[in-house]
Amino acid sequence: MPRRPADEAMLAAALDYAVAAAAGVRLADLGRPSACAEWTVAEALTHLTSSLCSVTAALAAGAVPPAASPRSRPVTARTVRRDLGAAAAALGAAAGDLRGRRAVAVGGLPLPCHQLIVVGALEAAVHGWDANPAAPIPGELATRLLAELPSVLGRGIRRGLFAEPVALPPGRPPGVRLLAALGRDDRRCP
Repeated sequence: MPRRPADEAMLAAALDYAVAAAAGVRLADLGRPSACAEWTVAEALTHLTSSLCSVTAALAAGAVPPAASPRSRPVTARTVRRDLGAAAAALGAAAGDLRGRRAVAVGGLPLPCHQLIVVGALEAAVHGWDANPAAPIPGELATRLLAELPSVLGRGIRRGLFAEPVALPPGRPPGVRLLAALGRDDRRCP
């Protein structure tokens, strides 16, 4: 498969955003509610790290791996940021080295690598914002991800991963529209 520099650039922007958003999280923030319903900031960042690791493993192995048991260890702002940074770097490397792979197996069915990269970018952008809503998703990144949403949500991926869309008044910026498309309401974040 030819490399898709646009995919790599989109993913890199989303990963950079998530890592930067996490850099603004302090120890006191970890136990507070995140913008993702029923999760704390620590849980949102831990989920994001786990999701990035799963996407990385799928791109590297050609199949979605079985869900791993979460590791139990003390959670600090430093370890959360370090783990997220390492997961982001690994995913960026895996997306840049597909070794000719065009698709990965998900439940025995092929999912194009492009769509899995989009899912990784969506996870990074949205959960980065969940953990730190004070860091808006950059407009250019949000515009690209909004354009890619039909390619992933049309395959039934929404169920279990993203909440139902939120209605917005007209004229909202791309980052807010992206969040609303994935069930987030920036007007109601903690």
